[in-house]
Amino acid sequence: MTELLAAVLLLAAGYGLGRWQPLHRVSDWANWQRYGKSTGARYWAMWAVLSVENIGWLLAHPVQGRDNWKHRHDPPPPPGPPVRIRTQHTEGAGE
Repeated sequence: MTELLAAVLLLAAGYGLGRWQPLHRVSDWANWQRYGKSTGARYWAMWAVLSVENIGWLLAHPVQGRDNWKHRHDPPPPPGPPVRIRTQHTEGAGE
């Protein structure tokens, strides 16, 4: 019975954390702090959160991170062809 209660409590805790998403909220907070005038402890907390986030992403996706780093100074792709607008209307079209 104790094992069953422990399993139910763990499932409930996991569900609660999944709904609350504390790491996502901290990441959103840190990204919003980049656009303000953070100073002191807020600045260092923001810097630490974003650094951990970036290092975690690089550890999870090393090949994509290396490719992005290699191509960071590439020129933008050429624009597509211009949009062509038809000016002629035919009688009975769309009926």
